[in-house]
Formats: sequence, C-alpha cells, structure tokens
Amino acid sequence: MRTEQENAATFFEQPSSPDIERFVDINLDISEQVMQYLDSKNWTQKDLAAKLDKSEAEISKWLSGMHNLTLKSISKMEAVLGEHIIITPQVAKKMFTKDNYIYFTVYGSSNEGVCNFKTDDVSESFESAHLENQLVA
Repeated sequence: MRTEQENAATFFEQPSSPDIERFVDINLDISEQVMQYLDSKNWTQKDLAAKLDKSEAEISKWLSGMHNLTLKSISKMEAVLGEHIIITPQVAKKMFTKDNYIYFTVYGSSNEGVCNFKTDDVSESFESAHLENQLVA
C-alpha cells in the first residue's frame, strides 16, 4: 500500500493537461497583478475586501491563484482599484500604440554643418524642415 507522500509525489509527476496549466498560469498572473496594485496603493487584502464588501477570507481565496475567478469578480476588482487587470490584445493595441512626432526648432545660420542630426526615421523630414527654416544672413 502506498503512503500519502508517495501518492502526492505520483500526483505531481503526472503531466497535467495544457488547459489546466494555462488556467493556473492565468490565475497566478491575475493574483500577482492585483497584489502589485495593492502594494502601489498601500492597501492590504483587508482594505480590498472592505471596498468590495467581501470577507477577508474570500479575497484571500480569490488571490490564492487557484480560485476560478469570474469576469464579474475581476471587473469588480478593476473598478475598485481603478486599474486594468486583464487587457485584451485589441484594447492593448489602442492603449499602447501611439504616433510619436518630433518637433524641432532650428536656430542657426545658412552655414552648412550647423545641425548634424542623422537618424533614419526622421533625417529626411528633419533635413527638409531644416532647409525651409534656414535663416538668411
């Protein structure tokens, strides 16, 4: 007959299904993200529980990384924290993709070599702007 320790060792040696592994990874990621938000706000799990009108034990269970969180409970935490916990790729693209513009004010004379700025991304537009903005002596 196997001992309890042998049973536990056998359990952890068996490969788990990819969906279970993904479930655990996502839950741990969510828990870590919430804990980072709590730390940044100097909140405890008790503070979060009070703001969500939940017990400390329930919040502890939610943040254990093994609880099957619902979208509703995640949304409630997002609302209370004022932060995103889950961001879909579409939302991330909108939030983090920005057009960046570089504006220059060029001071100098018409002497060549005053501005030796060379960057592949902006050199052509910089050179045309430089020519347009040259001061006539």
